[in-house]
Amino acid sequence: MSDIAQLRTFVLVNELGSLAAAARELGISSAAISKQLTKLETELGLQLLVRSTRNIELTEIGSSYLEQCKRILEQVDEASALVSQMKTTPQGILKVVSGRHFATSFIIPYLKEFLSIYPKIEFDLELAERSPDLKNESIDIVIGMSIPATGDVIQRKIGTTHYSFCASPKYLKEYGKPKNPTDLITHRYITHSMRKPDNELQFKNKTIKIKSYIRVNDSETMLRLAKDGLGIVKLHHYVVQEHLRSGELVEFLSDYMESEIPLYVAFPQRRYIPAKVRCFIDFVLEKMK
Repeated sequence: MSDIAQLRTFVLVNELGSLAAAARELGISSAAISKQLTKLETELGLQLLVRSTRNIELTEIGSSYLEQCKRILEQVDEASALVSQMKTTPQGILKVVSGRHFATSFIIPYLKEFLSIYPKIEFDLELAERSPDLKNESIDIVIGMSIPATGDVIQRKIGTTHYSFCASPKYLKEYGKPKNPTDLITHRYITHSMRKPDNELQFKNKTIKIKSYIRVNDSETMLRLAKDGLGIVKLHHYVVQEHLRSGELVEFLSDYMESEIPLYVAFPQRRYIPAKVRCFIDFVLEKMK
């Protein structure tokens, strides 16, 4: 297939009327122009031009081919202009996956502001607690997860959090407050089914296995069950901090907990990061400060 440069040369020669004029326009020699045209004709297996010492003339097939080349180059230029605009102007559908509580804290309250700044973006937000396949699901960004993304992605740490063990005062009154990690073995533990394995608890100096009382794939539901007195949960601190302050939940075993864990943003590996992705990540990071 002929390349775009050859097509541009062919069109330019016909617009300017001579090889020499086209050579001056492109800043190359007439011999280089002639070589490009010869290569184009050889690839096509057709004579496009009749050359003489003074001028050039299109063959019948060359005339038809010229009109097609003009249309092709116009479409190529339009596509290039569109891509250039999209690289600099955030626009198009932006598909984001985020955990419910992260989104509630750092996305949803500021979404009106974000879309007023970037009115050409069509925002698609999925609240989910899963590790999606960004490429196959056409997802632009996964943000606020503590589980590292997999596949051909770029992943960056955007913050830290830590887990908190907590339960309702009602539950602790009935079953007692755990004083050390091994006490959890006798308690009713509500776990997230996405955690693998979901029956192991990591502490600073030990790992204990525990039988799950309830498994659920949503941290909001875990929170609700804990407030209703059904058992003990381990959730990110930013998820439960408001309920700890209100007294709906009581935290314990904080001295035994692991160090802080990272929160990530991930997006597909590309040669160029789309403007819509860059501006959203920058916006959320600013709100997290």
